[in-house]
Amino acid sequence: MKNVKKRDERILKSSLSSLIKKFSKNDVIAEMEKEYSQSPSKNIPLSLIDDNAFVKRVKIPGEIIDRFALNIKEKGLYTPLVVRPVGNHYELILGRKRFYGTKKAGFKVLPCAIAKVGDEETLLMLLADTRDQRESNVVEMALLCQALSDKYHYTQQTLGNLTHQSRCQITNIMRILRLPEAVLQDMCIGKLSYGHAKAIVSLSQQEIEEIVQMIYEHHLSVREVERIAKRYANKSRPSSLEEDVLSNSYGASNVDIKKKSVTFSFDSDVGKRAFLNQIAKKQ
Repeated sequence: MKNVKKRDERILKSSLSSLIKKFSKNDVIAEMEKEYSQSPSKNIPLSLIDDNAFVKRVKIPGEIIDRFALNIKEKGLYTPLVVRPVGNHYELILGRKRFYGTKKAGFKVLPCAIAKVGDEETLLMLLADTRDQRESNVVEMALLCQALSDKYHYTQQTLGNLTHQSRCQITNIMRILRLPEAVLQDMCIGKLSYGHAKAIVSLSQQEIEEIVQMIYEHHLSVREVERIAKRYANKSRPSSLEEDVLSNSYGASNVDIKKKSVTFSFDSDVGKRAFLNQIAKKQ
């Protein structure tokens, strides 16, 4: 039994090594799509094609769908989608933006190449596709990395090798899944940047929601949000919206607003003098 177990472990390691080597290549998806486009495709009713279960919660920005719809209306769909059979339907693997573009364009039937692959290879195909896209989505990458970690025990170092990033970068990407769903969806559509999200991910949900509101209302930079998040983490009482905005505007370490006064505090004399010069220029 021990020999059988060792043999199975060797096979698994060999299989994993082969998959990593294959999917870590930059052009693996382009080569796959080229192969599929040269193979016989099948026209499948759009009603029988389901979005991919691993990434369906990731919204595609409306302007991107519109752009694909317009392009498909003008030029047609020359590259088939890649799907896999699941029950009586087909699950989408490659061509998600084209899929939603054709939907918007009013297509009823789509040319598809059918790939008979399992969950692991499907996840790797999706991850490589996300990695190589010009308009890649960090939430999608986080979901795929988490699924490979949970379901197939991929280490963060292995995921880093697959995505051409460091283990630390993968850790940060996967951490964003702790954010509230509404914040993740704002990231998907480009309303909130990854830099903003990374700065606030370790805070409580209430604090995250407060800071996100501030970002939208005052168009705060990532650096400004990092300073606000640091104060939230270090103080027992969160700053008010007005205090945080003033603090960021004038480079103060702390702002305390009372009924008839506003107190600015600075970490150094240099900061205080810069504040006074800034005020003087506005006179």
